Amino acid sequence: MDLLNKELKKVLDSATNILITGPNNPSLDVLGSAMAWQIFLSKQKKKADICFDGKIAKYNFLPGHINISNNLGNLNKFKIILDTSKTKVKQLSYDMEDSELIIDIVPDNGIFSSQDVKTDRGEYKYDLIIVLGANDLESLGNIFSENRHFFHNRAIVNIDTSVLNENYGQVNIVEANITSIAEVSYQVLRQDIDREIATCLLAGMIMATSSFQSPKVTPDTLDLASQLIIKGANREQIIEGLYRTKDIDTLKSWGKVLSRLKKQGNIISSYLNHEEIENLPKDFADMVQDLILATPGSQVAIIFYQLELYSTEAWIYSINNINAAELIKDMGASGSRHLAKVVIDKDLEVASKQLIDNIAKKLNIINAR
Repeated sequence: MDLLNKELKKVLDSATNILITGPNNPSLDVLGSAMAWQIFLSKQKKKADICFDGKIAKYNFLPGHINISNNLGNLNKFKIILDTSKTKVKQLSYDMEDSELIIDIVPDNGIFSSQDVKTDRGEYKYDLIIVLGANDLESLGNIFSENRHFFHNRAIVNIDTSVLNENYGQVNIVEANITSIAEVSYQVLRQDIDREIATCLLAGMIMATSSFQSPKVTPDTLDLASQLIIKGANREQIIEGLYRTKDIDTLKSWGKVLSRLKKQGNIISSYLNHEEIENLPKDFADMVQDLILATPGSQVAIIFYQLELYSTEAWIYSINNINAAELIKDMGASGSRHLAKVVIDKDLEVASKQLIDNIAKKLNIINAR
């Protein structure tokens, strides 16, 4: 870890504008860690932006002053360069005609030729990318798929806890035995942790470990959490925000999920009717992850939604060492390793049996290795 920290410090020292990102629909662990990194980098007089694809949950215990965007916007400027060493410009104007930009340049005592013009893509807005909790770049969703050239031409710091991580970064900090991205981040940020950073990291750790009930929790994890509280982490506000503020509609929808819960081998499943989707809590994905951890032997949770009579959507959640998107990629699924979605052109009963049987066979193969 010390060697990796030295490599990371070298990369960070040479960067001035940094992008922080991670999987689409980021978990609280990833989201809190991203905010901690942004605050830390700002203290280092660096500009850092956070961007995630998909749904970004709001939590009252996380800093409200940090902006998080859903797309990268204009990453760079396209330049048209005109050589004026021989002929000067007298006048310049432009116009749009259908789908074309027309630029008119009036020379001053001379002429311009095509040899005088060249184009340039221009420098990218960011000179470093920090990716948190993504075992591959595809799991970043549109952030990656719409900006592939950018990701392939910038240094990447890859921070993760999954054994499935593809080590795609120039600096790869992948700690499979550590509970959370927040805990890994602490090892790097610990020299400059204030109250806000401590709260962000503790929130991520609490959610990732299901309030420290995960079997991956070690005495070092608990000691780290206590250090964060000493540094000012607001544990009471985190607990209040996560577990004590569920409204009636949230509790009702979660109660329906639990009342319909079934277990088949390593898979737990439930369903919601179409009209029940509207009242899902903002942290529904985290609640399902907690449910997996709390159910002995479970590796995957599936929530089914009846969209229409012969159309059923399934959301597949998985634990760290199981890639949800890989499990159902042959069915045209989309998503990341912790959450993938697929629509099956069958009614709820048939779709449920088909998908559960399909995933059960794949889990048997994985577990037999």
